[in-house]
Amino acid sequence: MIDPTVADLRRELEKARHALINAQSHLAAHAEMNAALHCSTTVMYSPLHAQVTAAIAGIEHALARTDQPSPPTLDSQTSDGPWAALVADLDRCIHGRHQGDDCGSCGGTSQGNEHLPPGAVMGYGLRGDQIVMPDRTHKHDPAAWRTTREETTR
Repeated sequence: MIDPTVADLRRELEKARHALINAQSHLAAHAEMNAALHCSTTVMYSPLHAQVTAAIAGIEHALARTDQPSPPTLDSQTSDGPWAALVADLDRCIHGRHQGDDCGSCGGTSQGNEHLPPGAVMGYGLRGDQIVMPDRTHKHDPAAWRTTREETTR
């Protein structure tokens, strides 16, 4: 099973990677525009462009080193697919931050999805077991999403 901390860090690294790729593209376009403006045949990229390029390479290296086998999904034990990523995001607040993460828009720590707090019943399984929102530390454990009928009658 994938460590939830590693999964969260990988997701944040992906977001940073996308932002840096956009910054790299902007810086390159700016340098090329300046070269065209001055009728120069040589484009001089800024040191910041080189730093952004190096940061992207570092993030890609970190992502490659932390690539782990996919955890099992709620439906199968063979692969996770897009459904596991969807389910893992159910604890996000309206600003996109996971419950317990820092969120400037929430005014500190994110309280997560106000519609699905931990323990909230989301549905029922074939045998009457409840499908519930697990707490942050167990959200990557498929067993934590279900409670048996015996557990709910206590």
